[in-house]
Amino acid sequence: MKEVITPAVLEVLPNYIMAVMKHFTILLSRYKIHFLIWALFISAETGIIGLATGIFGDAKSYIYHYIQNIGLFYLCALWLYPRIFQVRNNWIWKLPTFLGAVYFFYLFTSYGIDTYLLKETTWYSYHEISIGKPYIFSQLWRSLIFMGAAGFYYLFLVHLKEIEARKKTETEYYQSILSERELQIELANAKNAYLKAQINPHLLFNVLNFIYQDVYGKLPKSAEAVMQLSDIMRYSINCEFSEQTVPLKDELEQIDRLIILHQTRFENDICINVTYPAELVSKNFIPLVLVTLVENIFKHGIFQDPENPANLDIGLINDQIVITSRNLLNRKKTSQSMNKGLDNIRQRLKLIYGSKASMEYSTSEGIFDVRIIAPLLD
Repeated sequence: MKEVITPAVLEVLPNYIMAVMKHFTILLSRYKIHFLIWALFISAETGIIGLATGIFGDAKSYIYHYIQNIGLFYLCALWLYPRIFQVRNNWIWKLPTFLGAVYFFYLFTSYGIDTYLLKETTWYSYHEISIGKPYIFSQLWRSLIFMGAAGFYYLFLVHLKEIEARKKTETEYYQSILSERELQIELANAKNAYLKAQINPHLLFNVLNFIYQDVYGKLPKSAEAVMQLSDIMRYSINCEFSEQTVPLKDELEQIDRLIILHQTRFENDICINVTYPAELVSKNFIPLVLVTLVENIFKHGIFQDPENPANLDIGLINDQIVITSRNLLNRKKTSQSMNKGLDNIRQRLKLIYGSKASMEYSTSEGIFDVRIIAPLLD
């Protein structure tokens, strides 16, 4: 029955041919060195052997055998050798075992190709092929040529990987140096900004002291609030940037002053729990982190609900300080200033602890959580 090519097939066929050609062009561009080397090798080998013996094979014979040999080359270089040399010392028994198996596969494949070509072509000088000693050793020599070349190509690929790994290591090293310098610059800039903020702080304390003295006789609670505020601000200024850490007991004292200050404001109607083990009091930590967390609770949270008190817990797990803050979020007061305070904590943790510290915060069902983990420092 005569096959009929429909118009639909004629419409699809050009697109299919174009797709195949495009794919082949990409493949040729990517592996053009391989194609060039194989073309030179095949031309040189067939030409030299043909001129030396006066015998040239037909195109089908060359195509089948070179496909077989090129396949053997890439099988060994890209699949076999990487697995043989994957584990040190195992190659001693893997190499002869696997290469022996590959050779026997190559031998019988060659025999199958030659048997097929004997039936299809007439250029052979003999009428049948037998797997005897001459044939076995000729195929052994042929396979060793391509397995040996594959070995050199495999070593070349390993060398390229080592060069790439060395470059990557050097790049990471220089990037770490650059990151360290950037951190030093940030630290210096932050220190300068901090020092600028301390210009003439004594004027502020003198004014607060005057207000305290003037108000104490008439409004002792207000005077006490002014004194607590003065002590908190004095602590903040005295935490000089050169001092990376302070005893946690100093930070906890400032939290107590901050709570007392707000108790004066809200007439003791404050529900906030601060818990910590006694052994943490003498440990060191960077200053103003706990104060900032408590300040955020008072500024952006709900802290007057006895059934849902705000909590600040400081713990010690595996020589790491773990700080968790949890409170109801007052959405009416939430603003970008809360994130600024938390981002400031994150930056200071990065400056002092680098990647060893972590900070996470999230809001879920109206509850705001903060979790900070940092190693203990001497």
